[in-house]
Amino acid sequence: MKRTLFFCAWLVMGLGSSWAQYDTIFNPNSIEKIPYYEQLYRFRVYRVIDLNEKQNSGFNSRKSSISSLVIDLLKEGKLHPYGNIFGDPADFQKENTMPDTTALNLGQNYVKSETQGNWDGTRSYLAGDKVMYPDDKGEIHVFRLRNDIQAPNPGDPANPNPVTSATSWEDLGPMNVTLDAAKIVGLDLIEDVIFDKRRSTLYYDILAFGVVLEDPNNASDKLSYRFWFSYKELSKEIDRLAHSKDMNERRRVMWQNMYNPSEGKTFLDAFKLRLFHGVIRKVENPNDETIQQVFEANGRSYSESVFARWEKEMVLMEKEHNLWEY
Repeated sequence: MKRTLFFCAWLVMGLGSSWAQYDTIFNPNSIEKIPYYEQLYRFRVYRVIDLNEKQNSGFNSRKSSISSLVIDLLKEGKLHPYGNIFGDPADFQKENTMPDTTALNLGQNYVKSETQGNWDGTRSYLAGDKVMYPDDKGEIHVFRLRNDIQAPNPGDPANPNPVTSATSWEDLGPMNVTLDAAKIVGLDLIEDVIFDKRRSTLYYDILAFGVVLEDPNNASDKLSYRFWFSYKELSKEIDRLAHSKDMNERRRVMWQNMYNPSEGKTFLDAFKLRLFHGVIRKVENPNDETIQQVFEANGRSYSESVFARWEKEMVLMEKEHNLWEY
């Protein structure tokens, strides 16, 4: 009899645990961990956070930079970069995993595109132009012009090659193909906008960030997405550094508050309180097209797509307002 009762109790507990496990399924990459059955409304939104924008300057200050933090965490092995080969970047599939060396290395063509190419002694250059030129050992260096240079007359011995003159050019050193914080112009944010029907609250569940570089070769968008990383991993590291006993470690993750620095907000607090500005790039759709791609496919101009992004922002805000009346 005792064995029978024990077996029944074990069976009920087993079924109960299986039911509980099924009922509490949520996105494993989520920090909010809102069960799917509690989500009355959900949309995946993609935003571009321009780090050069004044409202986002707190993430890109001289004291603390989120770009430098991401690169340092990659080098330390605390963040894992992902590409965008299959599916949605925020799903973090194993097939999309990138080695750190690939994430931190830029192609020579990308670096060369920031210059005027190889030095040409037959053409004119303007002050500030950059050119590629080999040194005595054959290593390619980047030179920046100090003053305007007119095209020299070919074969004129009185007009030597100006790229070798220190008064004309500034040697910026060997061509650097390593990703640094200065090249990161923004972050591409992926989040799920979720309305929790049980708590009657709208949540912005941030899932991932993409490193955005300015791509001079892409005239239409001028943005190049380097790699993606998990916001869950980043928040864990920010929280760890924010509670470090070392003041220098804590300073690395401080969001520079222009109104009251004594509040001591971190990057994580700034994301939770939505103290940033991100323009909508894409909203989840069957064709997985950005707003700009939709307009280009219909022969519309780029400026029209810019207005459409702001309109999409207003639509989402109106949707949020209507949900409160539900």
